[in-house]
Amino acid sequence: MDPVRISARDARRLAIAAQRLAEPRPKPTRAGILALVRDIGYLQLDPTNVVARNPVQVLWSRLRAYDPALLEKLIRERELFENPSLILPTSDLAIHGATMRTYRKATDPGGREGPYRKGDNAGGGTWAKRVRGWMTKNPHMRRAVLARLKREGPLPLTAFEDRTVVSWTSGGWNDERNLTMLLAILQRRGEVVVAGRRNGQKLFGHAAGWYPKTTPLASSALAQEATRRAVRAVGVGNLRTLVRQYAFGRHVTPDAVAALERSGEVGRVEIEGVASRAPWYAPGDLERRLREVRDRWEGRTTLLSPFDNLIIDRDRTEQLFDYFYRMEIYVPPHLRTLGYWAMPVLHDDRIVGSVDPRFERAEGELVINRVVLVPGAPRTALPAIRRAVDELAEWVGAKRVSWPRRAPTARPATRAHLARTQTGARVAVATTRRRA
Repeated sequence: MDPVRISARDARRLAIAAQRLAEPRPKPTRAGILALVRDIGYLQLDPTNVVARNPVQVLWSRLRAYDPALLEKLIRERELFENPSLILPTSDLAIHGATMRTYRKATDPGGREGPYRKGDNAGGGTWAKRVRGWMTKNPHMRRAVLARLKREGPLPLTAFEDRTVVSWTSGGWNDERNLTMLLAILQRRGEVVVAGRRNGQKLFGHAAGWYPKTTPLASSALAQEATRRAVRAVGVGNLRTLVRQYAFGRHVTPDAVAALERSGEVGRVEIEGVASRAPWYAPGDLERRLREVRDRWEGRTTLLSPFDNLIIDRDRTEQLFDYFYRMEIYVPPHLRTLGYWAMPVLHDDRIVGSVDPRFERAEGELVINRVVLVPGAPRTALPAIRRAVDELAEWVGAKRVSWPRRAPTARPATRAHLARTQTGARVAVATTRRRA
């Protein structure tokens, strides 16, 4: 069939609606949060906590005021589960269990890397080949951790003693963090689970009997189910977007996309004004979704975490929203144009700029370091941003908001502009390293 031609606005709204960032908001209840995570596919974990932990911040962008304890409850009740990078719906275990099995086979002594991208790298530097060599030299550590969890039940990281013979070395942040890396690897292998938290610390448990039983899917069925879920979660995207869709992307294949296209579960679209060599895809019930979006659309203004699912594919963000975004955490402060934790602002169906906040917990103050608007941002944007910031402040428990004295700056959201900034950043970082 010929592709369905849609406007760029329709494409943006399909993506926003699929990510539950348009009205009506999901209910801030246990059931509402569970349905939301199932819809968007995953919540990304990240140690950065400038305002709030990323998973709870992603939920706030969609729910506004809610109790983060509900997320922890869903994990304790095994409706959701964690791996070192993501919080995932247990209802998708047929997909994620296959990832664990492949990684386990690849990291067993004498194992071989599986058929997925980058040698079964599951993230966090835990490449299968490196892990296999390291665990072969430290087999007693895995046995000791699993035996103790089976005997004593869930325990924090601090309960274990580091008795590695050969330390983990990667030249990165995780050098010598042997227990941290071991528990991450055992999570990815499906042998250890995060069973809850105590005083903010993860409690690790033995996975035996923790996960519900699932029937393994044949490779073609697995790829199609992963692709089906990815298309629904992104709303509209090309193959690269689907492959990059965390949690499902390891299994998405061109053959699976083609099979779903033949069955009518996925359809091709052309987006007016968006040049692309690769075809775009949307769910097969596109006409129904377009009618709903056009008839019932009610946008909102919200701040997005830098790791938000809507914008995590930076290329698609640039194509659909005409907004080029990169995090500036590793950019020297004097070269930042958006800020350390710049949160893109979704205003109706456009990204109109960013807000760089910092929550000073001891003082109870939400500090807004910088507001940057794109040229041509509507006049309604700034008042709406102020309301969204006030809502964020109330939710995190800030007593006051401190705004910058200078007026919001305008910055073209272009690749060329950021390229100049990043060139300067690379020079500055190299100079700093030479001085050190």
